[in-house]
Amino acid sequence: MGHSPTKGKLVSLKFLHGFILLWMVTCPESAALNSPISKQSLRGNESDRLALLDFKKKITEDPFHVMSLWNQSIHFCSWVGVSCHRSAKRVVSLNLQAQQLVGSIPPSIGNLTFLSALNLMRNNFHGEIPPEMGRLRSLQYLNLSQNSFRGKIPANMSHCTQLRLLNLESNQITGSIPNQLSSLLKLNHLWLFYNNLSGNIPGWIGNFSSLKILNLGRNNFHGTISNELGHLTGLDLFSVEANNLSEA
Repeated sequence: MGHSPTKGKLVSLKFLHGFILLWMVTCPESAALNSPISKQSLRGNESDRLALLDFKKKITEDPFHVMSLWNQSIHFCSWVGVSCHRSAKRVVSLNLQAQQLVGSIPPSIGNLTFLSALNLMRNNFHGEIPPEMGRLRSLQYLNLSQNSFRGKIPANMSHCTQLRLLNLESNQITGSIPNQLSSLLKLNHLWLFYNNLSGNIPGWIGNFSSLKILNLGRNNFHGTISNELGHLTGLDLFSVEANNLSEA
């Protein structure tokens, strides 16, 4: 079975997690340097605007009235939580952390093809994570933690091969970890803590040589811990506590 991290390590990890978030949100262009500027930039601008408006329509409760600031009086790149590429004017970051929003993510999120950071943590989003998320080929940071997402992890997320951080902790996600996610070789942080995931812990996670954090605790995983996970020599945190694992 796994081991619980020390209190000091948790503090340092939360600081690291916050630092990554701060970098991704305040320096979105740095996270999107490899995104080419499309020749169809004007069409892309309109596609981004419509995708954001579709996202707004899916919000059913907005106690801080964030969405009321998403209006035609200002360019969408100046909407609350939205950051754009300076020259291409394409959305590269959407940060709506802790806004007490209630709603779901529409499939049109996949039209934000320049998006490198999506942070919706600590809200009340529900429904399934749309498979169209797999169209976000530039995505490096995805934080949907502390919501009420249900359903399975979309296998299509295997196309998000630039992902460094995937945080789905504290939701109601079911099913197993899709084998297709073995393509996410650049992952530094994988947080799946406190869901209803089941099946075996895949041995191919041991191929994620850059992984620093692996938190799979408080799920329904069974079987044994693969020896392949021993290849993760750079881990700062490894937790599989409160599962149904057995010793080899």
